[in-house]
Amino acid sequence: MGDSMSIWRRRPGFEQNYGIEAGQRFLSVGRARSVWEVVTVAHYAGDVCPHVRLLRVGSHHDGKTVSLDVLRDRRFYQPA
Repeated sequence: MGDSMSIWRRRPGFEQNYGIEAGQRFLSVGRARSVWEVVTVAHYAGDVCPHVRLLRVGSHHDGKTVSLDVLRDRRFYQPA
């Protein structure tokens, strides 16, 4: 019984940033729907959860930093 058995694999959790990594794209929910791309996942000292740096696709001057919890909340962002 090795790692080849997918039944024993766990979904990525907190320690693996829930599978979120640079290059993934998300669609913001709401009236101003935009596609955002993850640039970095950062762990800041003193913060409870990691944060992600997002750049709006098509406008590399438009960026923001949000918590990983907000990015994972489907009320705000959907995978693109």
